[in-house]
Amino acid sequence: MAMPKNFGDLPAAVQSAVFVLIAAVLAGAVFYFLVLPVQDKRDSLHKEIEKLKLENGRNQMIEREKTEYLNRIAQLEKQLAAVSAIVPEEQATDDFLRMVFADARASDVNIRTFIPQPEVQKEIYTEMPFNLRLDGTYYGLLSFFDHLAHEQRIISVSSLTLGPPAGGGMGSFKIPAGETVGADCVLVSYFSPGSKANKAAAKK
Repeated sequence: MAMPKNFGDLPAAVQSAVFVLIAAVLAGAVFYFLVLPVQDKRDSLHKEIEKLKLENGRNQMIEREKTEYLNRIAQLEKQLAAVSAIVPEEQATDDFLRMVFADARASDVNIRTFIPQPEVQKEIYTEMPFNLRLDGTYYGLLSFFDHLAHEQRIISVSSLTLGPPAGGGMGSFKIPAGETVGADCVLVSYFSPGSKANKAAAKK
């Protein structure tokens, strides 16, 4: 049997098989050198995307928590400001005196004595007492104490005694006509000097 001298002499079935083999080899080469690297890169990108999604989710959660904390801090600062107005961090004695005397004038009450007493240190605040001697009408005194009760700053009145308008107070003064009562009492204001130290410690 004579051997074929060229490809065209091969039987048609053999030629078809050769073409199929060459096509398979080319397809394999294309898949190996072109498709596989693209697939690997695609898979790698998918992994990166999933990683970024996870990180983004964590970041969004942190951002939400940060916003919630900032809102809570803002609310607490408002509450602190309100409490500081009621129980200030400093004595603010001058402001306190102006407030008391303004309430007395508004009630037609005369303050004859206003003597500061030693401060009393409590656990979280300090008491600032003053001995007062007042005179005026009965309803004027009621109005004065009502004014004090409605002040923003906390003020308490203790050791209240009533008597005639004359015979008390410091220095010489004339009792106006129409006054019917005099009063001695202890007026107590409060402040919280420890809050500043607490803030400084918190900042550190």
